Amino acid sequence: MSQGSRDAPAAEPPGALLVRGGTILTLDPAASVRSGWDLLVEGRRITGLAATIEPPPGAQILDARGCLVLPGLIQGHIHLGQTLFRGLAEERRLLPWLRERIWPLEAAHDEESAYWSGLLGAAECLLGGTTTVQDIGLGPEAGALLAAIAESGLRALAGKCLMDTGDGLPPRLAERTDDCLAETAALAERWHGAAAGRVGYLLNPRFALSCSPALFAGIRELAESRGLPVHTHALEQREETAAVRRANQGRDEIELFRDLGLLDQDLRIAHGVWLRPRHWPGLARRRFSVVHCPGANLKLGSGIARVTGLLRAGIPVGIGADGAPCNNRLDAWEEMRLALRLQTLRAGPGSLGGLETLRLATSEGARAIGLADQIGTLELGKRADLIVVALERPELVVAPGVDPHDRLVLGGSPAAVRDVVVDGELQVSGGRLTRLDLETIAREASRAAAAVERRAALSRPA
Repeated sequence: MSQGSRDAPAAEPPGALLVRGGTILTLDPAASVRSGWDLLVEGRRITGLAATIEPPPGAQILDARGCLVLPGLIQGHIHLGQTLFRGLAEERRLLPWLRERIWPLEAAHDEESAYWSGLLGAAECLLGGTTTVQDIGLGPEAGALLAAIAESGLRALAGKCLMDTGDGLPPRLAERTDDCLAETAALAERWHGAAAGRVGYLLNPRFALSCSPALFAGIRELAESRGLPVHTHALEQREETAAVRRANQGRDEIELFRDLGLLDQDLRIAHGVWLRPRHWPGLARRRFSVVHCPGANLKLGSGIARVTGLLRAGIPVGIGADGAPCNNRLDAWEEMRLALRLQTLRAGPGSLGGLETLRLATSEGARAIGLADQIGTLELGKRADLIVVALERPELVVAPGVDPHDRLVLGGSPAAVRDVVVDGELQVSGGRLTRLDLETIAREASRAAAAVERRAALSRPA
């Protein structure tokens, strides 16, 4: 198992790359579309956008004629450490799903399995056009997962998953509060800014039912002293929120986070299905965002988040697949389609259009994870995270006047992703990974998944 480190010598910036002749969907504030334009990458940033660009000497040429070029997709909530658990936690609601399956499986991880789980999930993301993830992490094996993420080529905000209490929490995951805080501080020191700045660190309290007031207080102090964002699950399912209220004198998660001082930090919550409209105006004035996970919310029977209401209130909203055991796929395209259709069901046709939906995984998604100044649009000076989508697949063949944003959201899929560039480096070329060896990852991940299931000793139906 490789153990990458921020202390290793930084890789040399990649050479120049010219993406030639594609239809560029910039996702800038005006949603500018540039047909047949060139895009130049030098080092790790976009340095040219024009109808014709003369390539610098030695530049790599990526022919994008007949293709769409757009920002890399952003998944604002994901569990790469759960990728090995795909198919092992079916037919359960949230709290039994955690207690009977997910926590025992996470407790059964070792460094090898955490590492291969991370690489398997990263490979799936990259092949599907996801270039950035905000990952909730693992507990005891967080370091191995972070090493895999750094090695993978993904851009990521990631960190240790923080827990010190909880009904049904295995002893291995219920860490001593001080030890939990000390380890996350040490991991932040090691990994924040790793991989030439491609990896950033997050504070990841799991959710209100698995974190003591002392742990939350320590997280708040670390967030203030280190300037680190906080990423947690909240208001996902009615039973969960009811349990939070019972344990906290009738307060829901937002009221609890307010009293703990977390709303004074940069706070990102996953799900927010049961976020009350009465909270929206106050949250819109804070550094607060919601990451919508429609596939997981459907599979666990959690409900449909009010995405259009949140957006209209001025709250940044991203999108994410969550994890393989509560979704089965880490597919941002599927999540976008679900988001659009579910808001149509909730608020009516046209309430969330193709462009607005695509923004959840690009420009708006970048805003939700605090990286809007770096990624999410194709503009001069931004980090060079982009994807090339081939249009010859039958589901992407449309009449000439169809809006290209609608075309992508309603017809796009990992199968249509041809090339993927992260931080100026070509990570997928012609639908194949360039940095990672998929055959090795699949073999080792399969072996590791079997070992984790064996160690977890899960009960099976008769």
